[in-house]
Amino acid sequence: MRLPVKLALLLAATTAFPLLLATAFTLPQGREALRSQLDQIYAQDARALAAEVRRTLVDKLDALTLAASTLRLGELDPEAREQALLLIYRETRGADVVGLFDSKGDALGETIHFDKLEGELASEHEPVDAPGLTAYAAKVPLQGALQAGLAIGPVYVLPDATGKPIPRLVLAVAIDGGHRTRWVLGVEISLRRLAESFERFRPGESGAAFLLDGEGKVIVHTERELVLKQASMKDHPLVKGVQSDEWLGANATVPLLGWKAVVQEPADEALRPLRHLQRQSFMWLALGLLVAVLLGVTSVRTVTAPIKKLREAALAVTGGALETAVDVKSHDELGELANAFNTMTRGLREREGLKLTLSLSETLELPEVLERLLDSLGRAVKFDEAAVLIKTRDGMDVIVSRGPRGKDEARQVIPSSAHVDKAIATRQPALNDGRQMMALPLTQRGIVIGVVCLECKGPYSESDTRLAFSLTQPAAMAVENARLFDEVQRLATLDGLTNTYNRRHFMEMARLSWESARRFGQPLSAVMLDVDHFKTVNDRYGHAVGDQVLRALADRCRSALRSIDILGRYGGEEFAILLPGTKKHIGAMVLAERIRTRVADDPVQTDAGPVSVTVSVGVAGMDNLTHDPGDLFKRADMALYAAKQAGRNRVVEDQLEALPQKPVA
Repeated sequence: MRLPVKLALLLAATTAFPLLLATAFTLPQGREALRSQLDQIYAQDARALAAEVRRTLVDKLDALTLAASTLRLGELDPEAREQALLLIYRETRGADVVGLFDSKGDALGETIHFDKLEGELASEHEPVDAPGLTAYAAKVPLQGALQAGLAIGPVYVLPDATGKPIPRLVLAVAIDGGHRTRWVLGVEISLRRLAESFERFRPGESGAAFLLDGEGKVIVHTERELVLKQASMKDHPLVKGVQSDEWLGANATVPLLGWKAVVQEPADEALRPLRHLQRQSFMWLALGLLVAVLLGVTSVRTVTAPIKKLREAALAVTGGALETAVDVKSHDELGELANAFNTMTRGLREREGLKLTLSLSETLELPEVLERLLDSLGRAVKFDEAAVLIKTRDGMDVIVSRGPRGKDEARQVIPSSAHVDKAIATRQPALNDGRQMMALPLTQRGIVIGVVCLECKGPYSESDTRLAFSLTQPAAMAVENARLFDEVQRLATLDGLTNTYNRRHFMEMARLSWESARRFGQPLSAVMLDVDHFKTVNDRYGHAVGDQVLRALADRCRSALRSIDILGRYGGEEFAILLPGTKKHIGAMVLAERIRTRVADDPVQTDAGPVSVTVSVGVAGMDNLTHDPGDLFKRADMALYAAKQAGRNRVVEDQLEALPQKPVA
């Protein structure tokens, strides 16, 4: 353990230990005291709600009993009885349905209800539709009223016009029907106002109150789903009267009914003041620890900071960051040690640059030079994708690439990236916005000759960028030499106008193909083609247009060939094609006719406008009488001459037994 840490821990323990002891003993006792006080308050609230429920229902029963005994419904005729029931409906506040039943449960007269209310009734009563009337008829406690004189039916729930679930119940009173018969007066009561009273009651900020029947089923609750389903909550800890870590609260039984009014609040919410005190205590503890740590670190930092810098720099150099330098401004032994370290890293950078330059200079093949450059970068800087763009005649082109993207996709994505353009413009390393893509310019004599593009899943740091840039710059000269060598090779083998092989290189490749075909007994065909009346094109449009015609002819030939076919400019407006593995009568004649048709049917677009040209084509195939590639092309040339003689714009195959000798021009 380091000295600053030891000292910081010692001071922290001395400062914070007394506070920690006080907090450990005081907070649990305060939590229990606060919980006990809240339990008493919630018990009072639950008893008050239970008393309100009892008072509401008992008042309704008293009013109903008084009205029934006063009106003497059994002594009235049917018409007067109906008016009396309507009077009970109007005078009994909250009664939504009033009906009279005999001892068998049959209705006596019309049940009083309204499916649409207006005026005073709209504020005191609720409309009842057909389903509500059916539910009412099923919930009348007929036998209970006949036996006990009055009864309260089970609670049931119906949604109102807005979809809000409204708990309801039926109060029933037995009355004298005359002639020793007993009738039952059933009145449906809406508990909407009682439910609203429970909803308005909010213990704390997020607490709630709810009402359960004698079986533990929900009558009133803030969650509509529980009310609609009349869900059972008999296992709720507050209903069972046991303490819970999740809830604080209490329940109270509604007298006579056996219902329970429950008041609850989340324990976390109720004990928030205590938690606030706890947070403050921990904050002061943390502050004490922080002060102790700062004192410990500050007291020894003047000694350990320079050594820490040297250690971090040494680790960075070990990881490959040779550009690391230590900035120590003291003039003592630590300053001398820092200067010696910086001298060492400069020597390492020079040696690594020389080593990379020598490695790249061992070959002049451009792709191999670039592959070695990526190998060297990969040992110092991590990357998942890599590509190297080199300046060509047509702009920046991807020469080598690594990673799953592939060279073709890299050609489409990388050259047009903003960070690549920035690296070329500034001649400095550039990163994209997410710092996951790095562009390193290769400069030679102040000119950007290429760009090394690296991509990684994680962001690149400034040290990664500096290290990669320091490794790429010594390689610029080797890359430039390889690029120039590649260009010289290209100029030595390709025709500068048509970008096809020149005659010398074409004949070298033709000899190799001829030797291979002769050794393995494979077919080999040659095609010679010449632009008809090309001199007329030059005389009429000029040599610049003639050059455009030759380039277009080369492109059309190239697009019709396979990758193994060889195309070369034989001389002037004459081109030669070698077709390995192709027989004269099958493939070569078909290919020659396809090229002739493409040229004849599609005028060449030039600076002077569309120019229509045709070609004459001669085809020859290798046989036992062919001694070298020169013989093969000589026969194809004779066939070409025959096509010219036959009227041009046609394909002619050689006729070995009757080939005419081509006259000397």
